[in-house]
Amino acid sequence: MANFEHAVDDPKRVNLSDNIPAAGAPVKHTPESSVPVRDAGCVIPSFAAASELLSTPYSCLVLNSHRRHIALAPLYLNKKKTGIQEELDAELLKFSQSLNGVLLAYDNIRILGRHGDIYDDSGYIHMDIEANFIEFQPKKGQKLLGKVNKLGVSHVGCLVHGCFNASIPKPNLVSIETWRDAGPMVGSELEFKVIALDADAAGVLLIRGQLDRTRVQELLAISESSESSVPTGQPEPQEAEPSTEPTQEASDDTPRKKKKKKKKD
Repeated sequence: MANFEHAVDDPKRVNLSDNIPAAGAPVKHTPESSVPVRDAGCVIPSFAAASELLSTPYSCLVLNSHRRHIALAPLYLNKKKTGIQEELDAELLKFSQSLNGVLLAYDNIRILGRHGDIYDDSGYIHMDIEANFIEFQPKKGQKLLGKVNKLGVSHVGCLVHGCFNASIPKPNLVSIETWRDAGPMVGSELEFKVIALDADAAGVLLIRGQLDRTRVQELLAISESSESSVPTGQPEPQEAEPSTEPTQEASDDTPRKKKKKKKKD
């Protein structure tokens, strides 16, 4: 690798100081370069909005500072700031093994070093950066708070932090009628416990949860009370009055008088 003094003449090195702040200087994440909407109904929060969620109950959000390696395409040679932001925007709301969670927001990007490297003949500019990342890191057994957006016969769907889908099945002992009438409603907040986490091939996090035990007991009590109660507005059955008319069986049992036959003279 070339020395610092000969870096300008080295075709494998790219000077980053022309269009990017000096080493350690922050790159401001501008709203224009962010991706505000990932899909319908999901709005990615800004770094300021995500920072406010850090202290909310059951947020499972953490703030960390990480170093990252970035490979920029040649078209970003004169607009490295835009290239770095687009690289990070593409990773938002995707599960990352290195982060052990999902990237929700980032800010305060700092480029480490004065030069980027070009390896072989690929043309990509390799550099190291450091930034502040807010990550969503739920774990099995933890509690989350979501907003119900879907209702089903056997489950409800909700959004956590307005971005992450969670599915909560109906408890087995709760009747369908009670689940429909007294269960979670669209727009209401729902507290649940994480029982499984998974991610698909695209990196979309899938959360499966279960209702809190107290909430399940409430639904069971409602279900039992509705089954044991007598429906109102229906007349009670009246006892049949004894009939005074003789029945056919009684008439059959009554002994009949025999007629006397007259003797012929």
